[in-house]
Amino acid sequence: MSANLNEVMLHIDETLDDVALCRLEDDVRSDPGVVSVGHRAENAHMIMVVYDSEATHASGLLHSFHERGLHAQVVGL
Repeated sequence: MSANLNEVMLHIDETLDDVALCRLEDDVRSDPGVVSVGHRAENAHMIMVVYDSEATHASGLLHSFHERGLHAQVVGL
């Protein structure tokens, strides 16, 4: 694994229930370059993704959310 790990916070406009959030996290976790994915129950609209920048980029992750039919934006940390 690369030492070039980055994290990005994504805000999802849609309200997802716990099952849908867990499914989304599992799907994103399988994307190339993704190391981990998570959210806090009290702020379910915010998804943190840790990724290997040699394998993907924040823009690619954002695009993958859009491909899943979600409206999302990258949020500055």
